[in-house]
Amino acid sequence: MQSQRLHPLNDHQVPQDGAAVLYVMSRDVRVQDNHALLAAQAAATTLQLPLVVAFIAYATSGRRAREQFVFLYEGLKEVASALAEKNISFVIRKGETPQRAIESLSAEVHPAAIYFDFSPLRGPVKLHAHIAASQAVPVFEVDTHNVVPIWEASPKQEFAARTIRPKIHKRLNDFLVAPSTLQRHKYTLDAPLKGLSFDDVERTIILKQVANGTKVAAIPGEEAAHHALELFIAETLQDYATLRNDPVDDHLSGLSPYLHYGNLSSLRVALEVSAAASQNPALQTAADTLIEEMIVRKELSDNFCYHNAHYDSLEGAADWANRTLAKHEHDPREHMYSLEQLENAETADPAWNAAQHQLRATGKMHGYMRMYWAKKVLEWTESPQQAIEFLLYLNDFYHIDGGDPNGYVGILWSVAGLHDRPWGERVIFGQIRFMNYGGLKRKFAIAEYERRWNS
Repeated sequence: MQSQRLHPLNDHQVPQDGAAVLYVMSRDVRVQDNHALLAAQAAATTLQLPLVVAFIAYATSGRRAREQFVFLYEGLKEVASALAEKNISFVIRKGETPQRAIESLSAEVHPAAIYFDFSPLRGPVKLHAHIAASQAVPVFEVDTHNVVPIWEASPKQEFAARTIRPKIHKRLNDFLVAPSTLQRHKYTLDAPLKGLSFDDVERTIILKQVANGTKVAAIPGEEAAHHALELFIAETLQDYATLRNDPVDDHLSGLSPYLHYGNLSSLRVALEVSAAASQNPALQTAADTLIEEMIVRKELSDNFCYHNAHYDSLEGAADWANRTLAKHEHDPREHMYSLEQLENAETADPAWNAAQHQLRATGKMHGYMRMYWAKKVLEWTESPQQAIEFLLYLNDFYHIDGGDPNGYVGILWSVAGLHDRPWGERVIFGQIRFMNYGGLKRKFAIAEYERRWNS
């Protein structure tokens, strides 16, 4: 495994009495192409110790729907089965807090080292730091989510795609390398660990504590993710560059849920798409477009959330954006809607209603409409901060890929001009980029989109 993906969180040495190596799986729920899992296995093999993979169960904070938990845990079932075939222990644990759950598990396992997969969000960052400080063993993060590891791409918050793009492309070939394959592990725990069964999770967390939110069109799990990638390359890739922004055609990859839950590696997508383009040069433009969307733009989102803890509020916006929004905060609004009205698609805008209906019917929304959807909420709420609060709820509860850096950055781009520049002054928006219904009518057969989803 490439050592640049590994980020030590403390400087402890491996203890003499370590009884296993522990990998806490979270953001990357897969066995294939998982550098964190491979790094943990390499350490366990070197130390001649068993390998334990743990997942820390948690309940919703109110911004997650039941269907998201079902998608997550169905994927984990595949992981548990695949790890068992490799003689690797898998356990689900739950405690008062994730930190206490991990510390309790560590007290039982006596790990020689602990590995986490990387996330830029506040919760995981804080959790990993606490564990690194509380445990007297080496603790590592492994970036197996990004193609170019976060700390290799840039040491600072990037201004926009145009500033991070050359940095990523400079390092891209260094990391477009297929990972090795997970091996059957040689060393076994003396006794199985006790944890929650999947029935326990369904009964005590999913059914008891989490509300229904949306239908989900995607089939969960690693196997389904790889099948979706094959279909994308065979049927959709050739027209991706030209048709991806048309919500009527809906010519998208369909890979977002799998990338979000880590069922599929962005690296694997890039490798397979690049291989297809090398065999058929007519696909090269589409491959380049996908790399821009899936690597440059997505990894820009990770960069922002990693370096700016205010990724879900106006505090994270640039000074110019806050000034212009404050100047226009009290501009009169033609329409004002409550969160309930927005949730139920009860607005005067048929295109916005169609997008919200698509979201509630499928757990996703076309990417172009997602931008329009978010910008209109700024126009229809009392303040930019209220717009962000409403969008955070709608995005995180209904989208199957809710709670993702991409979503948070998309909301701040729409409402507060993140990674954008000042535009011409307008009512309500100030200098924030504007989108309107007329633009949809000029670009697309938007009436067809409305008929499809508003019916």
